[in-house]
Amino acid sequence: MKVRFCEQPRERRASALKAVWLLFFFIAFLGGWTEALAQAARPLNVPGQIGGRIAQCWKAPRTQAAQVIEVAVRLSFSSACVPIGEPRVVYVRAPTEPGLREKIVASILAAVRACTPLPFTPSLGAAIAGRMLAIRFRSLPLSGPQRQI
Repeated sequence: MKVRFCEQPRERRASALKAVWLLFFFIAFLGGWTEALAQAARPLNVPGQIGGRIAQCWKAPRTQAAQVIEVAVRLSFSSACVPIGEPRVVYVRAPTEPGLREKIVASILAAVRACTPLPFTPSLGAAIAGRMLAIRFRSLPLSGPQRQI
């Protein structure tokens, strides 16, 4: 005796529908994830994209106060897409917690090291080679007990 989908008990139909929805959301999530990977692999064509690409690597330290963290970094790149010398943190605005400023500076420098060399187009590499760039990073507080800013 075969049971068609329409004749199955309500619980089985609900679980089947949940499975279909989970599959749909998984495929949608996977599509977004592959798009993010494809975007990360695209070469940068304008200087304004450099900060955003490095910001994707930045993990700001946790703070006790829900406040904004702002950091400005000065650095220059060679035409081979690598930083020239050590990046210099020139501005930090953060809550006044012991040792937080040092953690923020270390996290920014680690993000620059982790994300470089950046994939520049040949024209961008030639245009910014040796020029000093100032990049501003800003981390906004998240709500909830597990916030990381």
